[in-house]
Amino acid sequence: MNRRNFIRNAAVTVPMMAFLPGFELLANPVKGKVKITDVQCVLTRIGMRISPLVKISTDAGLIGIGECHHDSNGLGAKDIVLNVCKPIIMGKDPLDLDYHVFKMSTRTSYFGGNHGVATHAITGVEMALWDLIGKITEQPVHKILGGGSHVSEVRAYASARPRNMLDMDSCKEFAALMLGQGWTACKSDIDRDQRWNNLDNRRLSNTEVDKIAQGFINMREALGPEFDIAVHCHWEFDFDSALRVANAVAPMRPIWLEDPLPIGYNEQWVKLTEKSPVPILCGENLYTRDDFRPFIVNQGVNMIEIDVSMAGGLLEAKKIADLAETYYIPVCTHNVASPIATIASANFAATVREFVAHETFINNQMNRAGKGVNGDPDVLGYDKEMIVKGHLQLSDRPGFGIELNEKLIKEKYLVQGETWWK
Repeated sequence: MNRRNFIRNAAVTVPMMAFLPGFELLANPVKGKVKITDVQCVLTRIGMRISPLVKISTDAGLIGIGECHHDSNGLGAKDIVLNVCKPIIMGKDPLDLDYHVFKMSTRTSYFGGNHGVATHAITGVEMALWDLIGKITEQPVHKILGGGSHVSEVRAYASARPRNMLDMDSCKEFAALMLGQGWTACKSDIDRDQRWNNLDNRRLSNTEVDKIAQGFINMREALGPEFDIAVHCHWEFDFDSALRVANAVAPMRPIWLEDPLPIGYNEQWVKLTEKSPVPILCGENLYTRDDFRPFIVNQGVNMIEIDVSMAGGLLEAKKIADLAETYYIPVCTHNVASPIATIASANFAATVREFVAHETFINNQMNRAGKGVNGDPDVLGYDKEMIVKGHLQLSDRPGFGIELNEKLIKEKYLVQGETWWK
């Protein structure tokens, strides 16, 4: 049964029941009518990393699609989805989303204290529930999450950089790509002698500081004064080095300096934010309001960045954003997911009034040529281009507007050994 037939059939009895006691309970023809009948999870590699996809089926023939944040092979999230989340929501009404998330979160609270793989799994299920709720109500998610949309498209930034920031020709080549495709912002990694994921220490040498400063000055010259450039660290510095980086890039006027200090909150974040000549941002490694709260309440940052596929889902992200707004702190999104969770995250972003920009990647040849972001956009079955002039496009179709191209995913992006869902 398709969505329209289901809702029409469910509504047939409503006019003749108008004068019966309790009619108000029948006024919504879908209230209590849809029950979850199955939850499945399959591992794919559509973008840069493993993407565990979640499918929730119902007795109405409607389905919801979600995506879990990655771990090394996706098996951890898949285990939690199938063996913890599925039994909790089977037979339940998908409209009771917040209740289901509470039950799943408390059930998995001893799997890392509502951090890590368990929360990744819950987020994928929560995302699929939102897609399903949109289809049940025949509304796009960005119209029903937290009061509706503030924008019709979501500004994005490209996580990308010149091949060599110290070479002016390389910076000009990068600028031609960015400006030619209509981007208005990018986020670029710093240059240093150590890779962030293979550190020996958290200190910067004078030579490294000078190279960082010159590289970003070159980018500013190539991209022009109005193009927003974010400076990307990876929670890799001690306080002194973080402050030196902030001072080094200040002449370039970055839109923010991201994650200069180690992940956890302490008073040094407040001190850095007070002393820094540029806006300080963090958040990509934080889970739920509990992690974000001290940064927001104690003004430990100027801006926050929420990874919707990791922080607890769309509703949790909206709660975090609303808390930030009460402290006049703007919101961005971190996003390393496939096009599926990218579109879901953009639906959240559209509902945030003080939203700045949404992360996207153009690492592969297809994306760099201007077709989609974060992997192959053809998997979406979307009704419009995924990105236009640096802005993620929102569908007006129900849910996230996604109709998965299952044939394409099975042929090109299914992880070896996986069986496609029924």
